[in-house]
Amino acid sequence: MRKNISRLLNRAPVPQILRAGGRMPVLWDPNVADSIPRGDRRKWIFAIAIPIIIQNIVQHLQMVIDRAFLGNLDPRYLSAIGNVMTPFNAVTLFLFSASMGLTILVAQNIGAGRPDRARDFAESSYVYATAFSGLLFLVWYLGASQIFSLLGARGQVLADSTAYVRILAISLFFIGAEITSGAVLQGAGYTRPIMITGITKNLLNILFDYLLIFGNWGFPQLGLQGAAVATVIANAVGAILLTTLALTTRRLPFRYKLAALLRPKWRHYYGAVRIGLPAGFESLLWFSGQLAVVRMVNSLDELAIGIVSLVQGIYLMGLFVYLGFARAATTIVGQLWGKAVAAANASEDGSIAGAAAAPDLLPEQPRPPAGIGEALRAGFHCQKYGFLISLGAAALMLSIPQTLAGIFTRDPEVIRRAAVMIRLAALFVPAQSINIVMGHAIRGTGDTKWMLYSQIFGTIMVVGFSYVMIFPAGFGLAGVYITLIIDEWVRGIINMLRFRMGQNPFRRDTGAVK
Repeated sequence: MRKNISRLLNRAPVPQILRAGGRMPVLWDPNVADSIPRGDRRKWIFAIAIPIIIQNIVQHLQMVIDRAFLGNLDPRYLSAIGNVMTPFNAVTLFLFSASMGLTILVAQNIGAGRPDRARDFAESSYVYATAFSGLLFLVWYLGASQIFSLLGARGQVLADSTAYVRILAISLFFIGAEITSGAVLQGAGYTRPIMITGITKNLLNILFDYLLIFGNWGFPQLGLQGAAVATVIANAVGAILLTTLALTTRRLPFRYKLAALLRPKWRHYYGAVRIGLPAGFESLLWFSGQLAVVRMVNSLDELAIGIVSLVQGIYLMGLFVYLGFARAATTIVGQLWGKAVAAANASEDGSIAGAAAAPDLLPEQPRPPAGIGEALRAGFHCQKYGFLISLGAAALMLSIPQTLAGIFTRDPEVIRRAAVMIRLAALFVPAQSINIVMGHAIRGTGDTKWMLYSQIFGTIMVVGFSYVMIFPAGFGLAGVYITLIIDEWVRGIINMLRFRMGQNPFRRDTGAVK
């Protein structure tokens, strides 16, 4: 059985033309062709994207089931969940987004044929990321009541929220190693362990929810706290499993050293964090904008926020699919970009001696390296698949909005109002796919600051324009979706042009893509 599992985990397809030395998926090889056949590129994209897509969908279903369990037991538990998950998710999303720096450095160094440097960044991140997440546990455990009081929670809702998050925060002890493992595996383009771990974790969460919320099979009935315990158990098992797979798999082009894991170097961790922090702050800005819009929507009527949540639940299913292609774009563009940088730094006789002595691929480069055409083609190839998925989702939302709304509610008034918003949301879904996939492709080049600036613009626009459209212009709830249509299309087109240029157009030292 162990052999079968090992065979399953090690069967990630890597295009033959990308293999150096046959066994390891090291991209950079001066003897391979500069152009990747379309079929190999497609296999490479799907090998990375499909596991992420499956993991995203399973995780979304687990969240829906989790809330359904609690809502059926006691509706007031949903208020506690709502208070907890928004700020807690903001923190965890920040951690996951900040790990983008490690993904980029691993991808670029593997692409450049320098797996030892990729290993250096990975080894140093395990200890420091775990220590940082441990500090966050203390913040939540000691300051939960004060945090929720600032957010307006009172009485029993405050007590329930505090008790829930103090248990849930135990997960933060494990999240540092889990995030590091996932970032390294994604940077290497081997995402199947992420899928297997995600499915295992979410199925365990559902099982222990059933046992501990309701007290089935002789387990104690813990209600809301049972849901928190179930999440902690599932997250702990998932983190241990993913970390074990990441440290022992033979699909990575390097081997970890125990001494380096126990004696991490701050400069390597700092290098990854320095690149990842803009992505982390970008996620916090997005959350801040969402909270501001929710506050405006809540002032309309009691049904408005429920309709927004319903519409979001519909278009999120499509987003989870093209987000897989976006993550693939980060990895593939990063590896091909690293290959181009290594080739540009190579010695004049064509050897990789110059590349091996080059500084770390920190991506503040004034001009794009020569030979990035393959990276651009791969990024747009990922975009094509994401855009096709988004067109299919938009077509469904335009054609059967009442049917889609009826999945979540039987209230005819809610269905009638939601149908209009679903059709409006369908108009920004294709643009959202462009914005997200191109944004991840840009990050693959190492430029995480561009997307932070883009999000600053987007947050200001969405909050400000939503206010104008909702209140002075009198569009009400439709004003939110009109704003999103404009925002997603404007930023999507700008990001697509930015990626095509291969560099930040606002830098003084510019260079043409060769």
